[in-house]
Amino acid sequence: MILVGYITYQKKLEINIKQDLILHSNAINIFDLYCVDEDEIAVDITGATVIFLVKENPTDKDSEAVINKEITDLTDPTNGNTLLTIEKEDCEDLVGNYIYELRVSMAESGYEYILKQGNITFQKSIYGIE
Repeated sequence: MILVGYITYQKKLEINIKQDLILHSNAINIFDLYCVDEDEIAVDITGATVIFLVKENPTDKDSEAVINKEITDLTDPTNGNTLLTIEKEDCEDLVGNYIYELRVSMAESGYEYILKQGNITFQKSIYGIE
């Protein structure tokens, strides 16, 4: 799945960061993430950290997240691209509805940008059940 996250320096109201996701909790889920500006030009994310949080409730502390991944080894940071891999082990015990947030923390400026957030549903794949 391809996710495009907007790093907006001037907030544009028409950019919608909400996107609901459905993942299989007994499979590997891979997202190809592109960070672009409001003109859809790739943003150099060299040195940045991509953070993916999944929580049961929006008021839960980050330390209570059911998934908390930080990615610093970015695939192609000069072109604003990296992979987000949710391993089977990260979510194999999860079934049902949660909330998530995907953000990038820029190393040089210290700014954090919310790229995507929304509801996330984990369901078991029907394949491979014995």
